Amino acid sequence: MEFFAWGVNHSGVAGKRSAIIREHWDFIDRYKDRLIARGPVLDPSDPSRVTGSIHIAALDDRREAERFVHEEPFHQAGLFEHVLLRRFELELGRTQFEFESAGDLPRFFIYCPAARGSGTGRARVADEYDAYCAGFDANFLCRGALIGDRGGWAGSIYLMEMADTAAIGGFLEGEPCLKAALYGDVQVHRWTPGGPENLNPRGELA
Repeated sequence: MEFFAWGVNHSGVAGKRSAIIREHWDFIDRYKDRLIARGPVLDPSDPSRVTGSIHIAALDDRREAERFVHEEPFHQAGLFEHVLLRRFELELGRTQFEFESAGDLPRFFIYCPAARGSGTGRARVADEYDAYCAGFDANFLCRGALIGDRGGWAGSIYLMEMADTAAIGGFLEGEPCLKAALYGDVQVHRWTPGGPENLNPRGELA
């Protein structure tokens, strides 16, 4: 089973986060063979400021997913205001770690929660959605569906490499589920892949 976890930071925790970042990396490294995507969520107006963390992983069941979330060092240290944990279905034939970047472009996290009562509408646009997203496969580090507690569709997640926010806006303008009003409030965040291998030579977020 695949799970999506998004921890949203309390304000003012940057120093605390930096102090335990290696402990966090060591913990996540225990799951490296099961990771689909990982990385910090960034403030769109100031990408040097981390506002949260995303992890998508293949785990045995809900119990193991909850253990993953609650034992993770950032959570243990009280960095998060709240954590969203959902079942997830990967819609790409690869993980973030197999993505081939086009160059030094920004990355984005797009959170598209389903609007109330929209679950059955997803099937009506499924073919159009698949065809549309296939046209952006080179831009996706990860994409997939969120699954609700009762097993129904609960929205979409995109991790994308695009030239800028205008390009993201162009993608969303044609996105079939959004055009069909199946989403609630769509959120666009900056994001970057996580782990020590993604720091630049100065030790900063790449």
